[in-house]
Amino acid sequence: MKKKIVCGMIIVMCMTLAGYSEKEEKKAAASLTFKDDTVEVMQGDEVDVKDFVKNVEGKVKYPKLNTSEAGEQVLKYVVTGEDGKKKTYELTVNVKAKEETANTQTPEEAPAEEQTEPQTPTTQTPTATPPAANTSGSNGSTTTGSSGGNTTTSPTPPAQNVCVPDGTYTNLDNSGMWFNSQAEAEAWAEAQLADPNSPWYQYRRYLWTTGLVKDSCGEIAEGIYTVHFFKE
Repeated sequence: MKKKIVCGMIIVMCMTLAGYSEKEEKKAAASLTFKDDTVEVMQGDEVDVKDFVKNVEGKVKYPKLNTSEAGEQVLKYVVTGEDGKKKTYELTVNVKAKEETANTQTPEEAPAEEQTEPQTPTTQTPTATPPAANTSGSNGSTTTGSSGGNTTTSPTPPAQNVCVPDGTYTNLDNSGMWFNSQAEAEAWAEAQLADPNSPWYQYRRYLWTTGLVKDSCGEIAEGIYTVHFFKE
């Protein structure tokens, strides 16, 4: 009788252990997949490394990405599964320098509401000095050197037209905006990319240029900056 009881207890313990092991096997292992094998970002951009992940199972320790310097960086994502085991997944990120996006790129058309119409240079026309009146002699009209003594004064020719800049500028990039410094241009562009109400909100990056903007007289406006936005 005692042997039967002992055998029964052993059978119950084995079934309990088997059920426990089966539950242990159901715990998910760590897994992670990326949206792309390699990623490119622009130097200076604010990037969330979570955006590179497509699917993940388990708790993730996310790496840090430094976009202040150009070059390739290998990000390591450490994932801990429900089974307690850790796995490391690597992603190569290429940080592209701003200089690589040269001004030779063809500017994209700006939204209709941001188009800036070219402005016609304004000119100022000085008033011409009228000729001086003739001095009458004894015969009513005299010429210097003759007995009549006629004196004729030649009229002063009108001055040449001189263009004076009126503070407006043309040849702007697709932003249609101009700035007095690089810092002003970058601050405004960053704000546009982050503002959901801005027409440039869905654009990915921008590039400031200088030395191309012209004043209202058609001359290059030194020290004036403009901004161009890119979708890709």
